[in-house]
Amino acid sequence: MQVRWPYGRKGGVQRRRMAEQNDEQRQALRLRRSLIGMIGSLAFVMLAWAARENGLVHVSGSVFGSIFAPWLLGYAGFVGLILSGRNLRLSDPSCTVAQVVWAALGPLLLYPMAPELAVLCYLALVSAGLFGAFRLDPRRYLALNFAIVLLVGAGFVFNLLFWPDIGDTMAATLAFAAFLVAMAVVTAAGLELNSFRRVLMERNEQLTQAFERLRDMSIRDELTGIHNRRFLMDVLQQQKAQHDRREEHVFSVAFVDLDHFKRVNDVFGHSKGDLVLKRFAEVAAKAVRQVDYVARFGGEEFVLVLVGTPKENAVLVAERIRRQMAALPISDELPDFRISASFGISQHMSGESIEDTLARADAALYDAKHTGRNRVVLAPDPSPGAATAAGDDHRAGSAES
Repeated sequence: MQVRWPYGRKGGVQRRRMAEQNDEQRQALRLRRSLIGMIGSLAFVMLAWAARENGLVHVSGSVFGSIFAPWLLGYAGFVGLILSGRNLRLSDPSCTVAQVVWAALGPLLLYPMAPELAVLCYLALVSAGLFGAFRLDPRRYLALNFAIVLLVGAGFVFNLLFWPDIGDTMAATLAFAAFLVAMAVVTAAGLELNSFRRVLMERNEQLTQAFERLRDMSIRDELTGIHNRRFLMDVLQQQKAQHDRREEHVFSVAFVDLDHFKRVNDVFGHSKGDLVLKRFAEVAAKAVRQVDYVARFGGEEFVLVLVGTPKENAVLVAERIRRQMAALPISDELPDFRISASFGISQHMSGESIEDTLARADAALYDAKHTGRNRVVLAPDPSPGAATAAGDDHRAGSAES
């Protein structure tokens, strides 16, 4: 049976706030990663530009600018996408593949044009290869790093063929071999990091589920699976707060007591008594709307909170549940056995406390029990002291329900 919280139809304010906080934290993490990539790329461009200014590479300023100005602007685009929140519309809000490919693009373009900066390009590409470990699954991570290695290998062959006089060929070969080793180590470390991340996510999910179970146990009646008394009081206080802010928000309370329940336990045993309680909880939960609440108040007593329902409509709801319960076979072993229920209804009124509203419903239940049972009684409008006194009389005078 689904547990609902007293703060809204689908989760409530507290759970929405927790979800929003988690979303904000994930967005902040994505932004940090993009900024790190942007800063690293800016450092790469500055080092390459310094090498050009000192005559270490022979790339014209126009070519250099035409390559790296759009490259850096692309990083700014990723940052802007995350800041605007539009990345949340994507299947991968982190844009991991796109950012890894973009990070590798600059060094891959510079590498064939400036073989003197091969080591700088290798370092940038290794860093790009590591970035994918944070989000990609192992298959895509391996494929992406393998593609980087193939492209660098093609660039290395290009440099050997078209720049035969640049530097020491053996030194270039050793640098490329070192790059291959570094990529292998980074890929292996990335796979380990990916595996650790997946294990951590699974454990976090397990902890979240365990927390949800504990939270459900704290508000759920163990036998029937419906809400318990503590949760009920939270719901009632929430409804009262809404009524105090806006008087047109009405709600009604139904006190329910199963007739002759003690006799069921005495004659058929407690297992059949437990079955009766479960059957009533099922009938009541199906008979009310999603915005309403059904709680076990204690023993064979239940309380319905009918949100946005005036007392006249609450009587109709109670009558529907009463008829369904009276006609329901309790078990296949006892096909002719039926059990009825008595209802006391009250609508919360301005100026009264939750205790007064419950006392009036309790007093109406007392009248239902002592005027024949298996009926619904509507409490009169409140008068000072009357509801509480009647509720106390019911507790004191009801020897057997």
